[in-house]
Amino acid sequence: MLESRPVYERPGYTTLIGRIRNNVRTYLRKQIELPKQEFAEILKANLNAVKWFGIAFALLFMMIIALAVFVIGLIAIWLPLWAAALVALVLFGGLTAFLGWGGYKRLELRGPTRSIQSIKETVRWAKARVLGRNAS
Repeated sequence: MLESRPVYERPGYTTLIGRIRNNVRTYLRKQIELPKQEFAEILKANLNAVKWFGIAFALLFMMIIALAVFVIGLIAIWLPLWAAALVALVLFGGLTAFLGWGGYKRLELRGPTRSIQSIKETVRWAKARVLGRNAS
């Protein structure tokens, strides 16, 4: 006579612990993938803008060279050529330092905000579950 197992068999502790372990592994893997995905999205969205900034920077560099030659020629009307070049060098150096400092002060770096928020929510939920309180 063949023995058949009941259809609605309750799983044992080993099975439940195995399921919990697998669920935790899956959850941790997803939590690690979220920041990677968010950084990839940010980089992909900004890649096209970086191309345009590169082209604009190259044209700006050529324009600055032309401007420097113009300013040196303009100052050379009143001063010798070497003195005009020195004055232009100091003028452009000071302007560069001022604009660089202003840009540095306005620089704003942000992290992966969605990932940080998700981890905070998970920690709050886990604390509530472990301490036996309502997850709110």
